[in-house]
Amino acid sequence: MRVTAAGFVVLAFAALGGCQSGPKPLTTADRAMASTMDSSFAAAVTAGNVDGMMASYAPDAMVMPPEAPMAHGTEQIRGLWSGMMGAMKASLTLTQETADGAGDFMYTTGRYHLVTQPAGSGPAVDGKYLEIFHRGADGKWMVVADSWNPDTPPPAPAPAPPAARHRAR
Repeated sequence: MRVTAAGFVVLAFAALGGCQSGPKPLTTADRAMASTMDSSFAAAVTAGNVDGMMASYAPDAMVMPPEAPMAHGTEQIRGLWSGMMGAMKASLTLTQETADGAGDFMYTTGRYHLVTQPAGSGPAVDGKYLEIFHRGADGKWMVVADSWNPDTPPPAPAPAPPAARHRAR
């Protein structure tokens, strides 16, 4: 009888252990949502629409641009994008290469191509990006971290003109 009871307990624990599962895998719809959000963001950049650019960010998101301080939260991120959009008009293309994760977290990676307008006002910039998304209690995906950097370093600043030499008289 003891062997049977012990066997039953072992089987019960094994069965309960099988009921536990990890986070749910991402669905095709989850990955498509990230791609749609990237397309909407690129269209907003091209239109110079800061409100459209802000639509995908969670209130506590972080944006980490190259060679600039991190922007944290809606107010700082809006300031970052407003400053950038005020300084240039651009056309942005995002090409998502990876969308993976599990449960309520997803990350995407991809490539970008940025052309400043009018054409020829600056060199086109190619680079890569990383975004981290979180699905809220409402089921909506939002960007919580965003970072990118160009494939090539920015051009070196022009050398300063030589200082004028004064002769002592």
